[in-house]
Amino acid sequence: MVYLPTIQKSKPKMKKFFLSVFVVAMSLATVSCSKDDDNNTQDPGVNQRELAVTIDGQQLNFNSIIVDRYNYEGDIELDITATIGGATERIFTFYTFVGDTGANAIYNFSYTRNGVYYGAFSSGTNFVSVTNVNNGSRLEVNFSGTLSGYDEVAQEEVFITLENGTIRLDL
Repeated sequence: MVYLPTIQKSKPKMKKFFLSVFVVAMSLATVSCSKDDDNNTQDPGVNQRELAVTIDGQQLNFNSIIVDRYNYEGDIELDITATIGGATERIFTFYTFVGDTGANAIYNFSYTRNGVYYGAFSSGTNFVSVTNVNNGSRLEVNFSGTLSGYDEVAQEEVFITLENGTIRLDL
């Protein structure tokens, strides 16, 4: 009598292996693609630096912001310049001191548009600001009002209206 060795088929083990790999791969794909990924507009790892305002009815976002710090015997002054993409056509400038919060803690608030300077504290203006956070690492301000300037060509005082102004800066 001749005995032949029995050969076991390995196909069921291979099927189980590939099925397990497929299930793990699909689980990872499902977890990494969540529904809210497309709705996240602000990366929490990126510093927020924006001044947004409506000027004479036009919504503008000033996204290029420079912050200079000066130490005056322990008082830290923040000098801020905001532009749109670094361009010079529209420029906001102002300063504040770290720790100053509340109404009107923003100083020398001005706006320059195409070379015309508009100030917040001239006759006929009614600029107001409220600083909610100013701790040296974050600045949050809401503002609105009227700024005045002088039109050299027309030889007259001109005004612009600021509405819904917000400043959000990670310093």
